[in-house]
Amino acid sequence: MKLGDKILFILLFGLILFVSLNRHSRHPQFDYHSQIFSDKAGYHVFLPATVYYAWNAEQMPHNIDSLTGLGFAVVKNKIVTKYPVGVALLHAPFFAIAAGVDCMTGEQEHLGYTETQHLALNWSTAVYGTLALLFIFLMAVQQWSLNRRQAWLLIFLVAGCSNLFYYLTRDAGMAHAYLLFCYSLILYLFYKFLAAKSWITLASIVMLSLLALSARYINGVFLMVALLYFILKYKKELTKVPKSTWQKGLGVGLVVGIIPLILQLGYNLYAFDSIGARGYAGESFSNWNTIKIIELWFAPNNGVFIYAPVLVGALYGVWRNRKKDTYLWLFAVLFILISVVYGAWWSPTLGCGFGHRGYTEFFVFFSLPLALVIRRWSPKQQNVAWISGLIIAVLLFSAQWTFDGCWHGNGPWDWVEFARLVSF
Repeated sequence: MKLGDKILFILLFGLILFVSLNRHSRHPQFDYHSQIFSDKAGYHVFLPATVYYAWNAEQMPHNIDSLTGLGFAVVKNKIVTKYPVGVALLHAPFFAIAAGVDCMTGEQEHLGYTETQHLALNWSTAVYGTLALLFIFLMAVQQWSLNRRQAWLLIFLVAGCSNLFYYLTRDAGMAHAYLLFCYSLILYLFYKFLAAKSWITLASIVMLSLLALSARYINGVFLMVALLYFILKYKKELTKVPKSTWQKGLGVGLVVGIIPLILQLGYNLYAFDSIGARGYAGESFSNWNTIKIIELWFAPNNGVFIYAPVLVGALYGVWRNRKKDTYLWLFAVLFILISVVYGAWWSPTLGCGFGHRGYTEFFVFFSLPLALVIRRWSPKQQNVAWISGLIIAVLLFSAQWTFDGCWHGNGPWDWVEFARLVSF
């Protein structure tokens, strides 16, 4: 990276953090806009429960489950959350720093849920999100044959012409920034593995994959489809890897990487008296016969193409390069698979959110076919893309800045409500 690239990424991190802190400074703790609330509280609870309360619900602050939007519940003196442990593990270093600050300042009230811990989620999400974009940038230059100007256009389109910025700022603490980081690093390390064939790199890929699995189970299926493209495309290079490298890398990776899954099994035994997770027992894939794909893609209530139009460019890249890259169709399969699986879920829109968030952490993989499109653009076409992207980014930012967190329209196709969102 050149000095200018480093400065720009520092500025990008500063922008993400500033917007995130500014947005949350307008709301108090224990508000539905706060960082540790609802789903985010469900991910977060593993840390305070372990560090401060020894998994004894009676020791936790009074009504803390209600104060944080019932992202977890106290049931028969047990702390019960349906969310997996992976996000908490990724956030743990920032939680530890915030805990140290609270200790030094003598904070005693709502330990694990203090103002410092709320702010730690802003920092954590901004750091992981920026690192994810950094890895995409490096792969664009080193592996996808983009020059630096084209690579920055790619980063701008991914971050600005999608709902990613919303999940890096307004919904700090959700799983998506952490998973985007994991997938970006996995892919970055995969290219490093092809070059160096190091067992340590392979072990790191396996460990990261299992860590990501412990953050969102269903994504394991999607990740396998995404990685299948790279395995097939580089199968000749992979056959040259020594057998000993495979054995050592996979062995060490599995032994270390299984730790998060063991922790999850231990929690399941504590919460549900069974190693099998039952947190989603009341929810299911009950819409197989009524999957509304058009609504999922185009409705103003979380329609993915409306809130993440960058995916149009990615899918165009798949079609445009289908003859040159015989495995590129797997990215279209990935997109359709995500659509069908979430379309069959009992809540296809995944509840509140700014655009469908089921695709967000997979932007790293969709960045590749988009990069193939950008690579073919002339300087004039790139300038048009910058201008068009800026208009879209401004409209999306305006909408997400005023967005209350949930869709309040009269049904999923209320265009009047959508027009209100994007108006200045």
